[in-house]
Amino acid sequence: MEEKLGIIFIHGAGLGNYIWSDLKSNLDYSTLMIEFPNRNQDDKANCKLSFEDYVTKAISNTENFKKQKVIIVTHSIGGLIGLRIAEHLKDKIIGFVGIGSAIPTNGKSFVSCLPFPQKLIIPLVMKLAGTKPPKSAIEKGLCNDLKPSQTEKVIEKFTAESRSLYMGNSKTKIPNVKKLYVELTDDKEFSVSVQKKMSENLNCKNIVTLESGHLPMLSVPEKLSVILNEFIQSCIEQD
Repeated sequence: MEEKLGIIFIHGAGLGNYIWSDLKSNLDYSTLMIEFPNRNQDDKANCKLSFEDYVTKAISNTENFKKQKVIIVTHSIGGLIGLRIAEHLKDKIIGFVGIGSAIPTNGKSFVSCLPFPQKLIIPLVMKLAGTKPPKSAIEKGLCNDLKPSQTEKVIEKFTAESRSLYMGNSKTKIPNVKKLYVELTDDKEFSVSVQKKMSENLNCKNIVTLESGHLPMLSVPEKLSVILNEFIQSCIEQD
């Protein structure tokens, strides 16, 4: 089964598939790390993209990943993209993981996942200032528990996204497969209460807490890999 199984990783907004590198080395399965459009480009490279453009590119990344069974691992806004990939791959999917992931209800947007009044303020801020936060906000929100060298890399590589990625609605069903939600207890981007709501939206009763900020694949890759390996094995045994 292991040779027929593949793991698809989907990163969050502003980031890149580089965030999974340390984690990947601790997994014994074939992996595909989805990359959002126009990484390491100027801040206007993605401004005209629609939410569907992100979905289309992500799905196209999977076309040459010839695995009979797939487990999708999502992070943050990647939860929305992951749901669409799961819908596309259908019966190939045997597991779905959310790591501090955004899972909206009724096909709504990422912004709909935010608590009041953020869901009203954030769209206005993005309209006025763009989608790339200042350095201090990235340090505080994404990198609060990272090493200085890791923080520097995240800031250097941070890519401005289209506003549509955050505000575009995405109608899709929750996959009827084995699920896991990794709740991050020190996440400064998504509070624990928001994450609990996201796991409910995912219809996921299998919840593991991890003492980490928003980027556990960078801060505690070994601990996260143990959680994922156990889940992957459980999916193999159930399938």
